[in-house]
Amino acid sequence: MSPLAVIVLIVLIDLLGFSVVMPLLAPFAEHYGFADWQIGMLFSAYPLCQLIAGPVLGRLSDRYGRRPLLIYSQAGTAISFLILGLSRDFRVMLLARMLDGASGGNILVAQAYVADVTKPENRARGMGLIGMAFGLGFVLGPILGGLLVGLHAAGEWRLRLPFLVAAAFSTIAWILVLARLPESRPEGSVTREAARVLSWRGVLDTVRIPAIGSLIGIGSLAVFAFACLEGTLALFVRRRFGWDAQGAAFAFAGLGVLTAVVQGGLIRRLVPRFGEPRLILVGLFSALAGFAAIATATTWPMLIPAFALVGIGQGLSAPSISGLLSRSTPMSEQGAVFGTFSSTQTLARMLSYSAANVLMGRVSPAAPYWFACGIYAVAALTALALLPSRPIAEHPDEVDLDGHVPVATGGGLD
Repeated sequence: MSPLAVIVLIVLIDLLGFSVVMPLLAPFAEHYGFADWQIGMLFSAYPLCQLIAGPVLGRLSDRYGRRPLLIYSQAGTAISFLILGLSRDFRVMLLARMLDGASGGNILVAQAYVADVTKPENRARGMGLIGMAFGLGFVLGPILGGLLVGLHAAGEWRLRLPFLVAAAFSTIAWILVLARLPESRPEGSVTREAARVLSWRGVLDTVRIPAIGSLIGIGSLAVFAFACLEGTLALFVRRRFGWDAQGAAFAFAGLGVLTAVVQGGLIRRLVPRFGEPRLILVGLFSALAGFAAIATATTWPMLIPAFALVGIGQGLSAPSISGLLSRSTPMSEQGAVFGTFSSTQTLARMLSYSAANVLMGRVSPAAPYWFACGIYAVAALTALALLPSRPIAEHPDEVDLDGHVPVATGGGLD
């Protein structure tokens, strides 16, 4: 099995564990009588710690290698799930969630690993495989969690079992890293001094490079818009169409399958022909149209083409942004850049969840989706203005400190 296949399998297993737990965390906490604010803290602890830890973990992976950081991250995730499955105390569970966030470098280090082991022209395809693992994990995990809760386990173990299964998944991924994953970072790689700074000043230094900062901004805007759906879809379909939680879960599953198909299969054929900049634009405008279609849907069959547009848009834009970002980054700084990117995406999701739910509660069920349309429009216009008119050349280490990136001929936005 190739290193790329191993890292994709690790991400899939890791996401299975994560998505098994997430839909059940609130019912589990409610079962033990936690207050609403305590449940909110359990959800917020992970992204807050990940927001702080992401750039640090990325820079450490540039300095010491991808494999040691993946070993640390997977171990932290497995321990946190085990603690959640065995504890009844709020403070202990909160510490477990903080541990998971602080060690949550699995995905950003995996993205840097893909950049290490793929040629520049195949970078978007590699990122698409990571996206496919994401999609499949988020489809299969909630289904598995529902099946586990439905088992006739004794007493409270019915609720604890999914957390223990998630810990088992993370442990399997940890063993795979130890046994089958070689180090990808070339020996003797030298990281630019500014990118080795483990501070927010180092983060700002990274995003000030125009070629990198613009892509991080566009990607974060796209995540902000898409998260409006993640945080409100269950409420939207219940209020507009009377669907129950199972119906919303199937809607998420269908969207995840379509996104996984585009990211895992189509993207590798489309990038060589059209280039990442064009696919980013097509993806952003497709998602915009899909969100507008959701906002105006009055019958549930109207959601089918709307979800198709959103799934295609997300499937095209996300791996293309990651692939182009990787190609715009020197090989010795992939971890630093993807750590920063991960943190900005985490912040975007946190803000989006709050804004979308306020809009849904105070304005209308469709308001979050119109709001997302506006964000997508800003992202698309920014991409049109700032993305290179020609594809990035196949030598990302030639990026200079002023952000000037060599370009190749053909396939751009001209």
